[in-house]
Amino acid sequence: MGDEDRGPVSLAEKLDRLFRERSRERGKSLSANDVATEINIRAGEQVISGNYIWQLRKGKRDNPTKRHIEALAEYFGVPAAYFHDQRDTGPGGGSADRPDQPPELLEAMQDAGVIAMAARFMDMSAESRTAVLEMIDRVRKLEGLPDVGGATGAQGADPAGNPGETWRTAR
Repeated sequence: MGDEDRGPVSLAEKLDRLFRERSRERGKSLSANDVATEINIRAGEQVISGNYIWQLRKGKRDNPTKRHIEALAEYFGVPAAYFHDQRDTGPGGGSADRPDQPPELLEAMQDAGVIAMAARFMDMSAESRTAVLEMIDRVRKLEGLPDVGGATGAQGADPAGNPGETWRTAR
């Protein structure tokens, strides 16, 4: 993160990035066994082992099943495609070197909390997305933050998440 020339990034590097970010959130180190235990508890069955996750993270294994990818993606709050892309897209799934995205947005997309919110936001209807964006705008206003457009109909934003949407930030 912060590299100017981001090229292909391995599954191991992407998984390691997610581990580091989650560890920072928790304030303590996150182990592969911690992740496997949580995934298996949520699934109600043995989906993945800590040893296998460790092997993926260290690059000793690099061809997980679809089920493993989906379980890891759900745990870390990222789209499954995050693990498949050969170019570094950052955990939020947007290209890290897209000139049409403001640097602040790309940085925020790498924050695990933003990733978790985006993962929940994706499955909502257009009406629900609009309502959530309106709530966010109200909270921003309460905190004295500048208007960034969005649900309230600002130019350039599509709260329904339709293709071609753009995001603006106050400068």
